[in-house]
Amino acid sequence: MKGWTGQEGHECREVVRALLRTPVLRREGRHRRLVDQARRHEEQLRIWFDRQLGWPLVVERDVIRLLKIPEDPGRIPDPAVPSSRQCALYCLLLAVLADCDRQTVISELAERVTALTTAHRGLRRFDATSTRERRDLVAALRLLAAGGVLRSPRDAGVTADSEQAYVAGLGNAIYDVDHRLATAAVVCPVPPSQAHGPETLLRVTEGEIGGGTRTDTELRQALMRRLVDDPVVYLEDLPPDQREYLSVHREELTAELVLGLDTRVEVRAQGLAIVDSRFSDIEFPAASAVSMAALALADLLAGEADPAQTDSFVVEHDRLFELASLVAKRICRVVPNLERKPVDGSVVLKHSVPVLMQFGLVDPHEDGILVRPALARYRDPSGRGVRVTGQALLLFGQDLDASPRQDKPQARPTSISEGRADGIVD
Repeated sequence: MKGWTGQEGHECREVVRALLRTPVLRREGRHRRLVDQARRHEEQLRIWFDRQLGWPLVVERDVIRLLKIPEDPGRIPDPAVPSSRQCALYCLLLAVLADCDRQTVISELAERVTALTTAHRGLRRFDATSTRERRDLVAALRLLAAGGVLRSPRDAGVTADSEQAYVAGLGNAIYDVDHRLATAAVVCPVPPSQAHGPETLLRVTEGEIGGGTRTDTELRQALMRRLVDDPVVYLEDLPPDQREYLSVHREELTAELVLGLDTRVEVRAQGLAIVDSRFSDIEFPAASAVSMAALALADLLAGEADPAQTDSFVVEHDRLFELASLVAKRICRVVPNLERKPVDGSVVLKHSVPVLMQFGLVDPHEDGILVRPALARYRDPSGRGVRVTGQALLLFGQDLDASPRQDKPQARPTSISEGRADGIVD
């Protein structure tokens, strides 16, 4: 890290930030400059990823691939996360792509997946006559396209229309296949052929598998993986060994993050978070009805906190529904529908709570939801909350229908936004 200075340091940090957001960088398109930078500084980047995160970096002429394995997979529920069926089809498609030519169409892939699932009794058979199955297959294909495994030789709009036509049972779509990327699309610490079951695929270290103690290197890498992947890391969520390691090496870890990512790390009594709007790929609050409803609910939830308490607290189901109903009442004049459903307490809960969970602001709880300290970052400092003025819905002075400002705070599963109030309270 000491050598990361000047232009070389700037270029290395740019590549690190890009790979943590998008683990596959292709020379084609907007990542051309980053691919060239990664190749120039290949050795330094390999050393950084290996030492700090334990993630291998594959550098080729036209593709840079970070073999990224989350420390805590599934920690953050995301409305955009594919269903279990779509994940299964994603893996099945990768299996059949190995025998495909450089170009294929959906109907061919569907036939191959049907044959594969029919031949193996342990696999749920793919039914191409089902609209839901065809929809899930297209969703899996789009995931492969997003990762560069599949590319459309046609205009993106034409391909999307062809995919929708396939879902309706009336069309097809054509793709070019990148077999090299297909072989690296699935990353797990235990090779699938050696795993005893799905639950063993994500065991990161031999120490964990054998029930042994993690080394200092493994503990540091585990903490660093959490810090770059989660919006905020709470001390109470960490295993005892990681919590103890962090208490001793917190300054060292935060310094590595600051130097490696050119970012700011917020350290509070309850945990740590990367605070960096430029490191975001998901916006919150965003100029959408669901996002604004979530922000309004966050403001009310923050008001439920005991002023003398700085830890997480539970809001029970009945009270949560009351707050959601209050949000619905306040916004229904200008936002009559959320996701095509008339606004009421149930609809607000259904669509807002997953958004707050996505950013580590609340967690599910058997009695309701667990409100985390970082949610205080999104409370209304004026105390006025949501207001309806004429035909415009205002949240904390932000017009719902206004275009998002360029400097507006953002958050993602690897950062927490610059908020409107203190986040994790000292």
